[in-house]
Amino acid sequence: MKAKVILCFIFCILCTVTTVAQEKRAKIKDYLNQEILIVDNFAGQSITLLKENKDYFILRKYFGSGVPVIGSIKYKVIFNSDFQIAFSEVIDASSEDLRKHEENFILCAEKKGVYLYLNGLKIEIKRNKNRKIDRKWK
Repeated sequence: MKAKVILCFIFCILCTVTTVAQEKRAKIKDYLNQEILIVDNFAGQSITLLKENKDYFILRKYFGSGVPVIGSIKYKVIFNSDFQIAFSEVIDASSEDLRKHEENFILCAEKKGVYLYLNGLKIEIKRNKNRKIDRKWK
């Protein structure tokens, strides 16, 4: 009987520690209005989580050589949880060519940082101690 009580007590402690550890993890909304740069083979791009009234959107910008922004797309955001969003529905685009993009995104906040999945490609985005955002392709 004592062994069952001790095991139950240990289990309760582990559940509490796990819950506290998850609460310290950054949530997607912690990245609100922060431009996250993505380095690619071109001039680069960025995504920014925006809030308008009660709705959330992702603004994706395409950078150009010698031109700050050559195009942008605004996506509707669907919250799967506090730690994960999905976006693929184009709400607005700077050109008809960009409006035709059929891409699926999932943005996840995990213990080590933020991960963006673009059509199955995983992009790891980490914050360093100076609160700047670093990028690394996986």
